[in-house]
Amino acid sequence: MGTEQFVGFEFKLIWFDSDVIELRCSGWNGAFGGTAALYEGTGDLELAAEKLRGFPQNPSDQRELIFGSFSRNSAGGAVKMRFYCVGGAGHAHVEATFDGGFEKAGTVESALLSMPLEAAAIDAFVQELRVMGANRTGTARLTGKN
Repeated sequence: MGTEQFVGFEFKLIWFDSDVIELRCSGWNGAFGGTAALYEGTGDLELAAEKLRGFPQNPSDQRELIFGSFSRNSAGGAVKMRFYCVGGAGHAHVEATFDGGFEKAGTVESALLSMPLEAAAIDAFVQELRVMGANRTGTARLTGKN
């Protein structure tokens, strides 16, 4: 038996200066995963946290967060997270697209994964994003269910 791998998403702050922060984002749903190194502007994590705050409000609630850039003219990769609900009870899910950002032998590495979430895990992630952005240190985790 091996060590259980964390199911969910992890954003780890790697480096920062006065304008930019570098993050490593990884995600694993128990069967499939992805990782991307990306750059965000100072204050962007707090804006992302505010956009996600309170999700889900109702069964038709949807939110989208984009970290980094999908442009080949920008440094680093990207992660797009689409938060949505399934069923009349509004069970929260996330679909995440990881983009490695660099072309290797004509291919840009990418991954698409999805997983269910608990509302409490989203609330904790929102708080951790705020703290990480404000303090420019640490890790924000969004715990998923597999």
